Amino acid sequence: MNSFVHARKTDSDARLADARRFVSDVESSPSQAQRITGPDRTGTAWAVVDSVGRFVDIGLRPGWWDALGSDDVAAGLIEALESARMKAALVPLLRRRNGTPQKPDTIGTLTPLPDLPSPDAADFLDAARGRIAEAYRLIDEAGKRMRERQAPRVVAGPRGLFRLHVRGGRIERAEAGPRRPTPGDTERLVADARDALTELARGRDDTLGVWRS
Repeated sequence: MNSFVHARKTDSDARLADARRFVSDVESSPSQAQRITGPDRTGTAWAVVDSVGRFVDIGLRPGWWDALGSDDVAAGLIEALESARMKAALVPLLRRRNGTPQKPDTIGTLTPLPDLPSPDAADFLDAARGRIAEAYRLIDEAGKRMRERQAPRVVAGPRGLFRLHVRGGRIERAEAGPRRPTPGDTERLVADARDALTELARGRDDTLGVWRS
């Protein structure tokens, strides 16, 4: 699973506290994990996926310009999508740990994975990423030859503010442009990102492990 890492003006990572809250919520009410929101590490970009990781929505909170600026905002949006999908992938692991039956369309049924540590453990987020990465590795091995035959392409929003570099259905990186966004472009930038991600998802089996960051 690729990580969209970029420079920040803060050392805190909003994803960690968010993931811990999510685990607590799912453990108390497993049936509520139908729409899952994930932040980037600054907490100023967010994305929503459904219970199996399909793209639903994306957005920016006030303060995104100071936290991300034009150079990092595209990567921040995709990092938020990656965060939301990671949380979606956690659900079957949490259900398994708690003895709740898993749905057949979730990633947790693909391979037996070790239980996660407690959400309060220092290595919780790393352990969760490790479990998910292993499941992704198995999926990647199955689809490797098919992806190698697919040419890279660019999926761009119609306003010229956001574009994705993809291979097949997999996002390789995101960037702003060719017109550089400004603080006043929030709504147009988000609309461009939404349009690009919707176009990428259209006509695809947009589930975890098939199209992901």
